[in-house]
Amino acid sequence: MEHLSSRKFVETGAKALIAAALVVFIYINALFVIGSSNDLYDFGSFIASGQLASAGKNPYSTESPLILQVEFPKINHSGISPNLNPPISVMLFLIIEDADPHKSATVWRILTIILYIFSMVLLHQSHPDHPRSLWLVAWSLSLAGFWHTVLLGQIYMPFVLAAVGAWILIKNGQFTWGGILLGTLIAIKPNFIFWALTLLAIGNWVAFLSAGITAIMISAIPLFFYGIKIYIQWLDAVAAYTPNLLIFPGNNSLQGLTSRFGSAQAGVILSIILGGSVLFYIYKNKTSTASTNALGVLTSLLISPLAWPSYMLLALPMFFAKNQWTWRLWIAAILFAIPFYFPLRLFDRSFFNFVFFGWFYGWGLLLLLADVLIETKKQPEYHV
Repeated sequence: MEHLSSRKFVETGAKALIAAALVVFIYINALFVIGSSNDLYDFGSFIASGQLASAGKNPYSTESPLILQVEFPKINHSGISPNLNPPISVMLFLIIEDADPHKSATVWRILTIILYIFSMVLLHQSHPDHPRSLWLVAWSLSLAGFWHTVLLGQIYMPFVLAAVGAWILIKNGQFTWGGILLGTLIAIKPNFIFWALTLLAIGNWVAFLSAGITAIMISAIPLFFYGIKIYIQWLDAVAAYTPNLLIFPGNNSLQGLTSRFGSAQAGVILSIILGGSVLFYIYKNKTSTASTNALGVLTSLLISPLAWPSYMLLALPMFFAKNQWTWRLWIAAILFAIPFYFPLRLFDRSFFNFVFFGWFYGWGLLLLLADVLIETKKQPEYHV
């Protein structure tokens, strides 16, 4: 009896400590966002893209004062970040070209929060018996990726919602609709083509083809309005501006990691090896649809040139689906909840910090990937 009382006391104390930490994280994140809410960040780049396209100019050029520019004097590095999303995004940004930048940024940040809450509702409804559902909601609200998205005015949240919907639908056997949502995601974030390839590796042709057809159809729309030129402009911009962004703090891709050691090419090689190995693993072991979704998302993030903290939100279904978290999931959950304010302030103080804190959330991605591979190997019927 005394042993049980002591154990209950420890568990209660641990829960209280976690709750206090989440409150502190949310408070720090909120202060960080509110204190910088007058800045446009990436949202300014999106408005600029729409304005340039409307004026008949290159929507991927840097000919606008609204475009985000960042400097890190301690490491003697800077970069400019115009819109680098595919041409279909330009047509969306035409909608806000005449809007007041700061008012429209505020409206978009509010919509971002609403879409995020809706995504969590979907995840909760898909796992109504999860024993830690309330904790998961509180944890989700503390995630650095969520606050980073709100701060930057980024367009990620509709695609987090699309990814969550695709994950749930595909897992539940609704392959056509899940594939359509996945294809929508691919059209604006082509790096998630790998997720579709993992579905092909387990023989899910319906999801793969519906995703591919949807992505092609959406991606082709700008062709009828701007011709092939806009695709060339996009590829030129990606080639010109992405290299400087690789070592920015918060880029959690393999290229982002190896670039910190001076070689983006090493990251490309690692990405090819990882992608090929994961596809072979999936094909050989015939992993469950849920585990395949997890491997598809996690590997897509790691092999992308850029994988910002906001992208970590696409791993949310993994946490909602597991009733019992392994230690790897717990550590990843803690890493993802650390406010981006800390890596941003610490990454340029030493070379160790430059690597460890500059790639801070990438360590969580590796832990999640390892968890899926290990648990699937131990339990063939393992479901994420």
